Amino acid sequence: MIKIYKNFGPVIALDDVSLKVKVGSIHGLIGQNGAGKSTLMKILSGIYASGTFEGQINVAGESVKMSSPLDAQVRGISIVPQEITVADTLTVAENILLSELAMNRKGFYSKKNGLQKIRKFLEDNEIPLTADQLVSELSLHKKQILMIASALYKNPKVLVLDEPTSSLTSDEIANLFSIVRNLKKRGFTTVFITHKLPEILELCDAVSILRDGKTVRTSERSEFDANQLVSDMIGRKLGDLYPEKNVLSKDAKAIFSARNLVVENPRKPGEIMVSEFSFDLHAGEILGLGGLVGSGRTEILRALYGDNRVLAGKLELQGSEITSKDIPSAIQSGIGYVTEDRKLEGLFFNLEIKSNSTASILDKFKKMGLLNKQKEKEVAAEITESLAVKPQDIYEMIRNLSGGNQQKVLIGKGLLAKPIVFMLDEPTKGVDIASKAEIYRIISDLAKQGVGIILVSSEFPELLALSHRILVFSGGAMRGEMTGDINKEQELMMMAIGQS
Repeated sequence: MIKIYKNFGPVIALDDVSLKVKVGSIHGLIGQNGAGKSTLMKILSGIYASGTFEGQINVAGESVKMSSPLDAQVRGISIVPQEITVADTLTVAENILLSELAMNRKGFYSKKNGLQKIRKFLEDNEIPLTADQLVSELSLHKKQILMIASALYKNPKVLVLDEPTSSLTSDEIANLFSIVRNLKKRGFTTVFITHKLPEILELCDAVSILRDGKTVRTSERSEFDANQLVSDMIGRKLGDLYPEKNVLSKDAKAIFSARNLVVENPRKPGEIMVSEFSFDLHAGEILGLGGLVGSGRTEILRALYGDNRVLAGKLELQGSEITSKDIPSAIQSGIGYVTEDRKLEGLFFNLEIKSNSTASILDKFKKMGLLNKQKEKEVAAEITESLAVKPQDIYEMIRNLSGGNQQKVLIGKGLLAKPIVFMLDEPTKGVDIASKAEIYRIISDLAKQGVGIILVSSEFPELLALSHRILVFSGGAMRGEMTGDINKEQELMMMAIGQS
């Protein structure tokens, strides 16, 4: 792709962008949300037809013009989107053959011939799928592999994978990487789009970075490291990613305390998830909860928020004992919470920013049973402005926002109740590096304003850099406490696996 220029009215989406990918390589494409990755791929895939943009596309040395996605496929370009799009009621073989069904001489689909073709195809390409298995029986990871297999069946010259690891576990990611490396050995050319720097460092032979619709850099693997990638993506040095921690007063009193708390396993009523533990949280302090998946961190936050049962112990907020028996009482007491799953629990994706922002405090806008819509609009606008939500239009649908901006709306929703204690569970999950930096700033600013923060994050550098102190949990028990220091990642890991 050479000197691509694309505008939408007065807005320039791509400005002189070039992307050169070597045959048989794995080429990474990264950039924050809004950098232009999606627009560039829509041009490559034929969604934006030739004539709607300036520049040139060459495939295997030949200049091509594409008027539709089908035209792009004919030219040898296959794109696997981030969203899972498969036919659950069909078999693996039938899904792969949808665009080119195996037909017998009478013009009808031959299931036997189709199975034979796909079995051989899967075996030849070492793809771990069973041809006659129903797709409805596949895991999310296997469905993603099926989408890759369907793209490969067209024998593309260029295979584009758009955020393929966004919903996968670490083991599934390792399996996917194995498949991609095997494709490279077989001569396939892959463009790998992601916002996860470790994936670029581990998998890619080269990388191109986009920022604000322009190509910042294209480098071979030997020419870049994590610091350089972050700097190129966000336009500033890695050291600026994490804000400075506010200094806590030595004689600061605790605003929130837990004593001998025992938390129930929500999946097994009556069973203990986390045994007795205690803590104090001070005004302006960021208290991290560290541990591995399944250590009980999320269950602790939900218990403090009244969404999970406390079997024993007591809680005090500003010196008075409280009972977070349910979510409304926790909110009324001054405890706020941001869930780790904005899609299932945090936001209404069929509603706009305004309705999402104010959903939990609508009663505050009512007088004599009538909703003050003007006041609701003003408060929603204040949230979008103060948290730099893009776009600033409070009537924009949540589903149209980037992951980072969705997360900022979710945080703003929790802040409208003006909490004394604000708890965040994986607040940067599924957002790009630039959005992470903005969320870090929001958390830091809240602490500087005196809000007590309890933070859960599976990204240890993030947890260490933001937290003043960290309580580490493993095997249903608190294993110890440590100061937040980005240089102590090994110590945190050892405690998290119960080896300290």
